[in-house]
Amino acid sequence: MTQPPDPENPDRYTDLGISDAMAGRLEQAAANFSRALALRPDHPTAPFFLGAALNGLGRHEEALDVADRALAINPSGEAWIVRGDALRHLGRDQASLESFVEAARWDIRRVEALTKAAWQHVALRHYDEALAAFDAAIALRPADAAARFDRGLIRLTVGDFEGGWSDYEARLQKAVFLKESAGQLTDLLARLEPDLHPEDLRGRRVLLVSEQGIGDQVMFASLIPDLAALASQITCVCDFRLAGLLAASFPEVRFPDARVTEFRHSDYDKVVAMAAPARQFRRRLEDFPGRPYLAPRAAVRERWAARLGPRPAGLRIGLSWRGGTPTTNAARRSMTLEQFAPILDLPDCEFVSLQYGEVADEVAAVSARLGRPVRVFPKAEIDDFEELAGLLDTLDVVVSVQTAVVHVAGALGKDCLVMLPYSPEWRYMASSPTMPWYGSVELHRQSSPGSWEPVLREVTDALRARLSRTPASP
Repeated sequence: MTQPPDPENPDRYTDLGISDAMAGRLEQAAANFSRALALRPDHPTAPFFLGAALNGLGRHEEALDVADRALAINPSGEAWIVRGDALRHLGRDQASLESFVEAARWDIRRVEALTKAAWQHVALRHYDEALAAFDAAIALRPADAAARFDRGLIRLTVGDFEGGWSDYEARLQKAVFLKESAGQLTDLLARLEPDLHPEDLRGRRVLLVSEQGIGDQVMFASLIPDLAALASQITCVCDFRLAGLLAASFPEVRFPDARVTEFRHSDYDKVVAMAAPARQFRRRLEDFPGRPYLAPRAAVRERWAARLGPRPAGLRIGLSWRGGTPTTNAARRSMTLEQFAPILDLPDCEFVSLQYGEVADEVAAVSARLGRPVRVFPKAEIDDFEELAGLLDTLDVVVSVQTAVVHVAGALGKDCLVMLPYSPEWRYMASSPTMPWYGSVELHRQSSPGSWEPVLREVTDALRARLSRTPASP
């Protein structure tokens, strides 16, 4: 049993707080760090640990206060990091960047400060400065896989595909990435071969392993035809929800259910991460075909066409308004369905929800205002991506924030209008009006952080233009 800390010893409270934090007990950790700081206001490490715990709990204003008090008493790079993290979560990007720049002046946690500063440069669309900060971090710690992977994302954002894919491969050495992927890869991780060249795959039996989210799996599935032109046999391990759609699209490839299949090493010559071939086949913008490569079975399309029934006089429009998670900037890249009002007010159109999650109440409220329903289908009916693709095939156009629906629509060749935050994910690049992966996807970007109204006006105008070209119903 843990002994209670000495009531007069702040270091004991700090040690106990660290143990709590490592065990995920952040509330208790914050209480212990607060006690340590009360006993010794100039404690060298307690403000950092307390601020980190408070940020982890989402109590960012409190974390900012802790950092400011610490900087007034005993300035440190660690306190600047806490301050920068709190300000980032509070949406104060420029002030956050300035804090991380100050943190990078200190020796302790300099690499961490540089990488955090780099990402704040990205949030402000300062891509050259972001790359310079990553370069500085990597110069200090050349073996830092996380920094190289992150630099790769920025290189890809600005169209440096050759350098970007080279850095992107560092994800397979990144501890957090490997931990998150282990459930899918299991012992296959040890067999992934880096830096493969096309000739290494010619005539070989290839096991292609997905190791990222489902949107990435859709995107990198565009490389399967490149591999199929070389390999004698391809077996692909992907998310079970995606297997049916990929099998329908690539009948020459096997897609076993990884949940029940035993993979014997003797059955394959090469084990390849799904994204790895991009380094060889997508080195320039011209290397991206930009054409559809996925299609559901005809029976699936026909079933959904019958399900939705006669087409409207105007457009049948699919909508997705939320994307991401709290750790992937969901708040910055998402809206409410009510914010789609300019789109929903378009005449003679039918609207179909493509939004994942529990949205029935939100959809019902908007439908009541419209006086006509936004059509919504239970999650179980479209959780399988071939079913989702069949539904998408019945639509005239998809309107979405950045989320996996964009990848599916683009891979199907479906007309898709995407509304992007000021600083979107790397897949959408820095300023292009289109995505290299998908020729049918049109991008509409915020011109200032958090400003959705101009984007909504642009998309509404684009839909009106499409509506004007729609033949009148007989």
